[in-house]
Amino acid sequence: MNLEQLQSDPYFRGLNTELLRHVPDSANKILEVGCAEGRLGEALKKMQPDREVIGIEYQSEIAARARQRLDRVYAIDVEKEDADIEPGTLDCILYGDVIEHLTEPLPVLRRHRKLLKKDGIILCSIPNVQHHSVLRNLLRSDWQYTRAGLLDSTHLRFYTYSTVIKLLLDSGFAPRMMSIIKSPGNENFFKAAEPLMQYLGLHFSRTRNYLEAYQYIFEGTPLEDSDMEEAEEPLSFIVCVSNEEVLNANLLSSPCFAPGSRHEVLTVRNASSAAQGFELGIQRARHPLVVYLHQDMYLPSGWPARFVHAYRKAEKLYGSVGVAGVCGVIRKNNNTVLHAHVVDRDRIIDRRQELPALADTLDEVVLAVPKDTLLRMEPALGFHFYGADICLAARKAGLPSVVIDALCFHNSLHMVLSSAFYQSLEIFKKKWASELPLTTPTLCNTLIQ
Repeated sequence: MNLEQLQSDPYFRGLNTELLRHVPDSANKILEVGCAEGRLGEALKKMQPDREVIGIEYQSEIAARARQRLDRVYAIDVEKEDADIEPGTLDCILYGDVIEHLTEPLPVLRRHRKLLKKDGIILCSIPNVQHHSVLRNLLRSDWQYTRAGLLDSTHLRFYTYSTVIKLLLDSGFAPRMMSIIKSPGNENFFKAAEPLMQYLGLHFSRTRNYLEAYQYIFEGTPLEDSDMEEAEEPLSFIVCVSNEEVLNANLLSSPCFAPGSRHEVLTVRNASSAAQGFELGIQRARHPLVVYLHQDMYLPSGWPARFVHAYRKAEKLYGSVGVAGVCGVIRKNNNTVLHAHVVDRDRIIDRRQELPALADTLDEVVLAVPKDTLLRMEPALGFHFYGADICLAARKAGLPSVVIDALCFHNSLHMVLSSAFYQSLEIFKKKWASELPLTTPTLCNTLIQ
């Protein structure tokens, strides 16, 4: 039985067909967390009878009904108990409207990750608290729990797309938004909301997309090194600050900066250029390896360990590294090759097959250099093209620029390039005329000729 036939059957109309649609055909052993009466699992077995579908259901009476449809069902509290499933044997784990009901979903996801095969996945269906209906009622001072829906009275956690991404990253998964289940809003509401979006610096059509999202379907693939113990080596982080709210919501909320952290964050406010911020930070840095990054970056749990591990791997391959980053490009035979592993806004850029890899230029979201580097940035460039600038300075000094695999989240609000970008471009072209044409990875590659 295919999905279309199932959707036409009234018996199955109560299940989440959008979540069902994203289960890979190759998934033969599946765990459904919060399986209820087992209808989703039953649909999966009807589509492929040889599948093994295991369920977990908190309520024992409902679990008994699910056992009539699934291969095995455990009546347990997933926050307190583990099902008797051999680690490394599952192809897929499903969380259909479950995560928002958990008190502490992070440890649950981390434990369940160990049950997956190396190429296994999780699929999550999660309601979006940013939906326009919630905002309407919040503005009316009318936040009320309901029997069902976005403000279901049993919801213990509330998520937007960005906080889902952070949760999955911290749990050891590379997140990918698979689809958005929409409930559109009234045009008059968005016309009225547009000035507020402009005031907050939000892109209108992009933000409207999130405001109309009722539910997200996310996929998570296990990060190979997510269980690595954090390296002993502490890091120095430099960040130029222009928005305190963005800084606090992203970089400073990264788990590696929790109380007791060995790492240091050097904030530079009122810098006239990225070059000035870099120079002030380098002078103050106490640790041998320095990471210069954006205020809207989120570094998930375990990131310093993965970063140091990948950086040392690059040193073994290429010798002394001039600059390292998480996204870069190189031109080969007149073709631009992108190397990256980074979550940019609501999409994951996964071009990591050959990492670590040499790059002509690196994106500025993350730039790492040794504390004793002699490389510097051009102050006249302001806050644009300084990544390409320092990479070309490294090339001139005979040092490689390298893309390494250290997945993190660029949670940027901005999509429109300012006039300052184009002014910096002209300065950059004059300085490096001998190196043109050149491609810079602004997470939307720019060819400079």
